Amino acid sequence: MHFSRRLDNLRRLMNTKSTLLLFAATCWLIVGCGDSVPKPDASAANATTPAPTATDEMKKAATEVRKEVTSEVKKQTAETVAAVQKEATAAYQNTSSQLVSSFQSSSDSMVKNIGTDLGARVTKFGESLKSNEAVKTQLTSALQALMGKKDTEAVSSLGSITQSKLTPEQTTLAKDVYNAAAALVTQRNFSGLEGMNSEVSGLVNSVWKGNYTEALPPLQKIWSQASLTDSQKNLLGVTFDKYAPGWRDNAAKLQQGIDTLKGFAK
Repeated sequence: MHFSRRLDNLRRLMNTKSTLLLFAATCWLIVGCGDSVPKPDASAANATTPAPTATDEMKKAATEVRKEVTSEVKKQTAETVAAVQKEATAAYQNTSSQLVSSFQSSSDSMVKNIGTDLGARVTKFGESLKSNEAVKTQLTSALQALMGKKDTEAVSSLGSITQSKLTPEQTTLAKDVYNAAAALVTQRNFSGLEGMNSEVSGLVNSVWKGNYTEALPPLQKIWSQASLTDSQKNLLGVTFDKYAPGWRDNAAKLQQGIDTLKGFAK
């Protein structure tokens, strides 16, 4: 009887234990050891990012191509600019070196002296221009015209340079070049005027040093009293209109006064 009771108790215990084991197994299946309920990871998060479309890929490729093309264009532009600068500098230096020697063959000592000084002024001005190739090219053209005895063209070009976009220092140097060139063409074209040696000499020296106020009396006398050709008159106008405005009107008044005095003398 005791044995049967113990056996019954043992069976009940075993049943209870089986129930507990079954319950534990069920919980394990539900909760698991971490595998049944997946944990969020990086791949899952990335899965929410939409894949790039064909349009996105094309835009990306176009951007890369644009970057490469821009870089190549910039490189080629820099190379072209460098080549142009080098060419312009070489042309200017070649012309500048020929300038002085071109005037040394003149039989006029004044032309030689002014030519030597002009060469030094041109060199100084050219060095100040540095990378200003546009003005260097214009200067080269003006000097070539001067050496070719195209004096009106040369003076006009040099006058235009003084009005270019330059630094204050460059503007001063450009005017120095202009003054020497104006003196040279005046000497070369008017030194042979009959009865005007003193006036021409005074005009040349005044212009050479840039004193246009001092240049007015001889200039007006030459204009009003000398026998000038049309080309000489044009050269005087181009050379002096910019820096001595109104000089022709004053010269005309001076001539009127002279003619009046001549009338009284008769």
